[in-house]
Amino acid sequence: MIIEDFMPKVGESSIREEMIACLRTNPKTLPSMFFYDHHGSELFEMITNLEEYYPPKVEIPLLRSTAQKLKQELKDCDLVELGSGDCSKISVFLDEIPEEIRQTIVYYPVDVCKQAIEKSACNLQDTYPEMNIHGITADFLEHIEKIPAKRRRFFCFFGSTIGNLTEVQAMKFMTDLGKVMNNNDRLLLGVDMVKDIDIIEKAYNDSQGITAEFNKNILKVVNDHIETDFYPEEFEHVAFFNKKHSRIEMHLKAKKDLEVTSPFLKDQIVFKKDETIHTENSHKYTVDGINKMANAAGLSVESIFNDDKKWFSLVEMVKQ
Repeated sequence: MIIEDFMPKVGESSIREEMIACLRTNPKTLPSMFFYDHHGSELFEMITNLEEYYPPKVEIPLLRSTAQKLKQELKDCDLVELGSGDCSKISVFLDEIPEEIRQTIVYYPVDVCKQAIEKSACNLQDTYPEMNIHGITADFLEHIEKIPAKRRRFFCFFGSTIGNLTEVQAMKFMTDLGKVMNNNDRLLLGVDMVKDIDIIEKAYNDSQGITAEFNKNILKVVNDHIETDFYPEEFEHVAFFNKKHSRIEMHLKAKKDLEVTSPFLKDQIVFKKDETIHTENSHKYTVDGINKMANAAGLSVESIFNDDKKWFSLVEMVKQ
């Protein structure tokens, strides 16, 4: 097992500067990466088990059935998972691949968090001792060229993570990925599809209020880093489907006029009543949108695998 680290060392001052800059923009924003402190990660794990939160419920069975159909494509290839996290999705996928094929695979988990790579790589090595693992700590938006190209590669980008990128970011990512892919390299891309708006909005406005707590927790993370005096209860969780941009947007809306202070700021951060902080996007896709991304990458759509309701898709693309 090998782990390479390509992430630049980011100090606390850089994190503070980013938070302050985002809160100074108009409209105010906070990057969704700041959701995931320890408590935020626990809350997200709870969200994935909620009745209303459909994505894992449709994606996991789809991963199993798709792996069975694509298993021969994985023989003698490098399996690259972008944004691998805890590697739970790839485990579902690999369980369906015969051992004689797994032993021909080199698995490359790619994630910004070195600890996540180390932990998941160890767990996977225990589960699949016949498979070679080569972890890469990197930001796939910035360091895609760092991924080795020794053999044919099969890229995986699960969980509709691409939906969290802006439209510009997603198209640039696809373009950059297409440039580094070689002929016969493949991409299996997970995308959440456009569906009944009520179903989508309920997934981000659960009846137990866990998603609201998850959204508000980002203010506690900001307090920890720049010593602000945000009070989460002074903000309302707002999540709605933006038809124009085909995405769920999550915001935190000020319930009253507010002034937030920090020792790292000369002036207060001022909020008018109903002013929001934009915390996350989750884009939903159509077949036309999928084809647009494939065209940007110079890839051909080989297959689109769907669940029975066509709520979620795994899209197989190939470089020719």
